[in-house]
Amino acid sequence: MKKYNVFKVLLIAILASIIISFLIPQSIIGYSSTGIEKGTISPITLVDSVSNGLTSLSVFISSFVYILCIGVFYAVIKKSGKYDDVINNTACKFKNKKGLFLVISILTLGILSAVIGDVMPMLVLVPAFIDIAKKLGFDSKKAIASTIGAIILGSAGSLYTNYTNQILQTTIESNIIAKIIILIISLGSLIAFALLGKKAENVKLEEKEIKKGTSISVAFDIVIFLIVLGMVPWANYFEFEGFKNFYTTITEFKVFDVSLFNAIIGTTFSAFGEWSTYTVSIVLIIASIILALIHKIKVDGMLESVAKGIRVALPFALIIVISNMVLVGVYNSGFFTTVITSIAKMSDSVLSSSTISALSSLVYPDYVYASQFTLSTITYTITDTAIYLVIAVIFQAIYSLFLLVSPTSILILMGLHYESVSYKDWIKYIYKYFLGLLIVIFMILMIIGSKYVTPISFVVFAILIVILVLFIVLCKNKKEEDKEEKIVEVRQSKKETVKKEETKSTSKKGKTTTSNSNTKKTSKKQPAKKNTTKKK
Repeated sequence: MKKYNVFKVLLIAILASIIISFLIPQSIIGYSSTGIEKGTISPITLVDSVSNGLTSLSVFISSFVYILCIGVFYAVIKKSGKYDDVINNTACKFKNKKGLFLVISILTLGILSAVIGDVMPMLVLVPAFIDIAKKLGFDSKKAIASTIGAIILGSAGSLYTNYTNQILQTTIESNIIAKIIILIISLGSLIAFALLGKKAENVKLEEKEIKKGTSISVAFDIVIFLIVLGMVPWANYFEFEGFKNFYTTITEFKVFDVSLFNAIIGTTFSAFGEWSTYTVSIVLIIASIILALIHKIKVDGMLESVAKGIRVALPFALIIVISNMVLVGVYNSGFFTTVITSIAKMSDSVLSSSTISALSSLVYPDYVYASQFTLSTITYTITDTAIYLVIAVIFQAIYSLFLLVSPTSILILMGLHYESVSYKDWIKYIYKYFLGLLIVIFMILMIIGSKYVTPISFVVFAILIVILVLFIVLCKNKKEEDKEEKIVEVRQSKKETVKKEETKSTSKKGKTTTSNSNTKKTSKKQPAKKNTTKKK
């Protein structure tokens, strides 16, 4: 049952949201002069939960299909019989420098996540990176941290966040230095945490000769290249309109008043820089078909791979739907709007925005909707537009950081399910690193928003440090106690072995003495017989 621990965690999260909805009244935006009107309690019923599941599926169907397409892509690769060999040979290249692979994994996934401004596209790389890390001897939790953890922390220092910029009227250049600093500290600390933790186990790796194995590596390279090319917002970063203009030119080219591009390719593909996960899903399906042709997988084998890929990926796709059931239920209930407006009225805007962002990661697991629902409510409460630049950085940094430990964090739950790691074990593994990084990021946010900081922020900052120190001391004492217990156990086991050996030796001595006495008796009787014969 440990394998399905993530679904139990999600069930508890849904039940918690239902209980809270019976305690806190809703608030509605746009019905009064202040913009927010407090209403009555609007609880989430069990019937609502069922309809919320259907709403979640319809709203997040693009992400749902994308996960299934990743499953099909990997199923086709594994059907070729070359996947394990490619993973093995890739691991062989890092067998003498295992730490380098973790560094490459964290930097690649983290930086791409920060530049693209979306965490979902990088999921296509996660299974392969985790499998390579496991092949090198790293444990499951470290493999999850160096892949999914890197994606999440990359979004903490994301350079482009669409809805955040629209709602708070900010640009990419707004607090760009602070974002880069947070990105460097987040990824750098994650690298240190991964390298200084438990070392990889010693495993024997031997490179294998494989034919057509390079096609899989090339397929990964092309897919990632197209994802970067298609999903990086080139126009917003560099005001580069070349891709958009080229797309307009080829779509407007007509033969007999029919767009040749739309007739052949269709309208699914948009210009580079404007792609979505739905577009990436189509790329994965095309790549799967091409790989099936290269490796001569027959139609029956292809259909079998599709069925297997969907079956394997379905639980991960369901994690998206079930986790966002919390989002739909909380939004419809309206109680979190009441929570936001209450906290946002605090005089310390840095602390209040950080608290709201942390709570938002618990009830709104999707960043796009979280920023839309949370930040729009904040703007109705906090009318000082000067602080919006600070809030933009606070929200993306704190919200993303808390996704490392949130019970509704979609990516973390996917990683835990993939590696059959319980949520409890993950928290035990990550909590000290999480607290340490939270302290550092909160200090940076206090510096950025120094105009809006009151003494209460320093009190909270001090409390966080004390909690971290206590955890470190308690953990150290527990380790020492465990060592002492192990020493005592070893001593006791040695004593028991010595006693067993002594009892064995004494039993052997007893046997030898009895055998010796028997031999003596027989030796005494023999000469007596000889003497009697002589007398005769």
